[in-house]
Amino acid sequence: MAQKIKKNFYEFKEEQDKINKNSLKQIKESCKPKPSLVSTSDRSDEIFSYPYNFVSLGESKNINRKSIKESKGNLSGKIKCTLKNITPLFIGGIVENSNTSHKTELILKDNKNYIIPSSSLKGEIRNIIEVITNSCIRNVEPERLEKRESAGSRENIFGLIKRLPNEKTEERGLIVEAVKVKVHKDAINKKEPGFYPIKVNEYISQYIDKEGRRNYRKGEKDPDAINDVYTFRKVTEKGTENAILWVSPNIYGKQYEKILVKKDFIKKGSGRNFIFPFNEYKDLEYLLNQRKERDKDLSGKDKDKEIGVEKIQVNEPIIFEAENNNATHLAFSEIPRLRYKCSPYQLIPNEFKECNSLEKLCFACRLFGTTGNSEEKKEDNMVAHMGRVFMTDAKTPANKEKLSEIVTLKPLGEPHPSLARFYLTDGTYDEDGAKIRGRKFYWHHSDKVKANGNYKSYLESITTSTKEKYNSSLSFLKPNNTFEFEVEFKNLTDEELGVLIYSLELEEGLLHKFGKAKAFGFGSSKIEIQELLLKSKNRYVSFETSYEREDAKKYKEIAEKEYVNESKEEIRELKTILSQENKLDFSKSPFPEAYVINKKTQMINLKRGFNTLNWFTENKNLRLPNILAYKK
Repeated sequence: MAQKIKKNFYEFKEEQDKINKNSLKQIKESCKPKPSLVSTSDRSDEIFSYPYNFVSLGESKNINRKSIKESKGNLSGKIKCTLKNITPLFIGGIVENSNTSHKTELILKDNKNYIIPSSSLKGEIRNIIEVITNSCIRNVEPERLEKRESAGSRENIFGLIKRLPNEKTEERGLIVEAVKVKVHKDAINKKEPGFYPIKVNEYISQYIDKEGRRNYRKGEKDPDAINDVYTFRKVTEKGTENAILWVSPNIYGKQYEKILVKKDFIKKGSGRNFIFPFNEYKDLEYLLNQRKERDKDLSGKDKDKEIGVEKIQVNEPIIFEAENNNATHLAFSEIPRLRYKCSPYQLIPNEFKECNSLEKLCFACRLFGTTGNSEEKKEDNMVAHMGRVFMTDAKTPANKEKLSEIVTLKPLGEPHPSLARFYLTDGTYDEDGAKIRGRKFYWHHSDKVKANGNYKSYLESITTSTKEKYNSSLSFLKPNNTFEFEVEFKNLTDEELGVLIYSLELEEGLLHKFGKAKAFGFGSSKIEIQELLLKSKNRYVSFETSYEREDAKKYKEIAEKEYVNESKEEIRELKTILSQENKLDFSKSPFPEAYVINKKTQMINLKRGFNTLNWFTENKNLRLPNILAYKK
């Protein structure tokens, strides 16, 4: 058994000599999180290593919005900086696609220079400034997210659409209740996924899906269903009632399709009518379009998985839930994908939503500019503000260092924002009272920072030999390369310049993160200010701009005294997650992983493997801990 594990799980390679070859118990123990990171309290409070976390928004009383005129200062000039990447750095450039849909990305270059775009620099620095100044939070998803319902979690009702809603007249849509009849694939021959109009006769009533159906063994046919061509012909011959044969996408092991017919046809007066508003129709249309977008990537045998529904039409089937006579959560699947009630943006406290007036701009928007709030209607006095801080691209000297070999990364195992227990403080996206956790930051991988440029010592923990469409290959810039860039500013106050300087040249032991693959430990970098040059007060007496060197430390101390106050929880959180030293363990994998045990044999299920999906399956109630929990 040990040989199989050694072959399939690289995690055990370094510890193979410590493991009893016949002891599954020892294998389990070797895969547990380190004791120092495990809480003995409730599972919801368990500490585990995860590549990112969220810095709190802070208290609304600390928000300081004001107009541009109120904050205009007299300091203009530029800051000359160097940036050194402590761990491998990857900025996406050219993408190459293989025949297997596996992507290979090459690092971004400008002529012969490796570069970090100014937009990446600005995004990182602004994110830090937003935290320390309690500014608005930007780039939060404005669209409502989707969720996949679990089997048996809802009471499905089948129906046929008889009228679509009208937004202009506010007339609501109409659905008539239908019953389901199971029909085996052998009875209808093979058909492409979709809705097929048919006519049925009264014999159909003998096969409707109802309670008290007879049991049958796996591999046998359902004795209460339409199982052969003869029976199908029997219920459709000389049919008088319109019905729909619903052929679903090809799912492995699925043998039965369904026929939907009005319930009134089976028993007069038993069918109900349901109405639904325009917003329910739009939600279904959105989900249908999203599914069609996903289907575009299907190829070969996967093409059978296409939904087969082009648009929502009258006289076609639908599945829904009911509140009195109102149809809700419309879907084309019995285990559907649905939209949440609220978008992440809607769960931002109002005080921290994007600035939408030049008379009330937060600190970060006053420095970097804003185009207003795209989610809500702008105020009458809203115009774009372009900002007073500008950055150049960061560049390395031409041909100074060669790229490493191309490596294939493990699949990204991070959850989508729809995973509420990671992205929200409490509740779900269906609850108005829920709130987002804050601003997203990635932990530095201490083992990779301490490697001092020896990236080969940890490549095994982040790479794989498997090239699939769900992971990617890339060429990265080796550690310890130096970039140069400049920051220009105009009309800043002393404290604004101080905050800018602090956010560029962080305190000793704190690092920035740039580029892609942050979850794998890439992009940890140190910025140092080489020169602070202020435009001379006498510059207007000459046609040439003159600068005077200034002490950056003087302005940095102003920011530290005024804004970087560790009595504020968000500041303590920020310093903790920016620290190059932490207690998280990413030495084996960027994401927590687990294996599946066969309950009968008590052996590792090699087919499903040792991966992050298994970890999430085994830890469904686990919540992402607060950043400060990792300091305890």
